[in-house]
Amino acid sequence: MNTGPHHVPVSQEHPVAQAEQSMTRSAQREQRAARILDAAGELLVTWGYPKITIEDVARRAGVGKGTVYLHFPTKEVLFLVVVLRAQAGLTDHLASTMRRSPEGILPSAMARSVYLSMGDSPVISAIMTGRSETLGTLARAAAEHSRELVADRITTSHAYFDLLIEHGLLRSDRHRDDLVYAFMSIMTGHLFAESFVTVQPGLAPPETPEHRADILADTVRAALGEEGTTDALTAAWPEVAALYEELARRARAEVDRYTQSTRDT
Repeated sequence: MNTGPHHVPVSQEHPVAQAEQSMTRSAQREQRAARILDAAGELLVTWGYPKITIEDVARRAGVGKGTVYLHFPTKEVLFLVVVLRAQAGLTDHLASTMRRSPEGILPSAMARSVYLSMGDSPVISAIMTGRSETLGTLARAAAEHSRELVADRITTSHAYFDLLIEHGLLRSDRHRDDLVYAFMSIMTGHLFAESFVTVQPGLAPPETPEHRADILADTVRAALGEEGTTDALTAAWPEVAALYEELARRARAEVDRYTQSTRDT
């Protein structure tokens, strides 16, 4: 009996070729998901979340409506992933900034870095300056569909402030949770202040993003009582930078969970 290569089943003869075909399908699936997210992000920035339908996204991405649903089961999940992808980019930038110098780990430096980075993220800017119900909708979607990442963000934030307090870099007369709340309140208020002040007669925000970022950093520095020695800052630096590098990794993994798979696989 002829047992030459032409009679060997393809599944046994070409395992490498099969793997390459599988990788190609995976890459195509990931590229298609990215194209859908790009289209959804563009519409979010130009139209606003409430006006967009899945049909609009499919049309912009050049795919069928059913294809969108293969990756993202609902509109809320789709736009949650749009925001998660943008947040992952901000977290990457923040981790990189922290790794460059010890001063980068302080809350004032973090606030300044995040604020300036938002100028490069139209999606985050659109969410933060858009309708308040959009924030609520996507926050509920995150709590339901990305529960572990939400928990990771909270855990990282608590660990971050605990480390800074432990090293004497922040005021210690307030509980850690008070400092977290103060930081979040200052950040949120500052992000909304520009659009609010702009419509008030006789008021105007500082002209440049750098000037606004400096005011934000000064406010955070004063409220949280940033202090401590250079030695304390240097000692806390590796642990804090590692915290945010790990958070950035987990944020990217959460986005990959959607872009690298479909509901029919």
